[in-house]
Amino acid sequence: MDWHLTERNQIVGFRATKDFTRKFDQLCLRLGHNRSAVMRYALNNFIRSNWNNTENFTRARDEMY
Repeated sequence: MDWHLTERNQIVGFRATKDFTRKFDQLCLRLGHNRSAVMRYALNNFIRSNWNNTENFTRARDEMY
């Protein structure tokens, strides 16, 4: 596989419940940004806060259902 292909923009998707989608759309409206911008912010913030801390990763893994 050519790893240089990952340098371009990628589409990331996941399944979500209607309740999650409704709440996420409301959050996006309140923040005044589209879904992509809000998701990039949330994931980048999580990565910056937790990347070098194994305890935080362990806690997040334990909190996931």
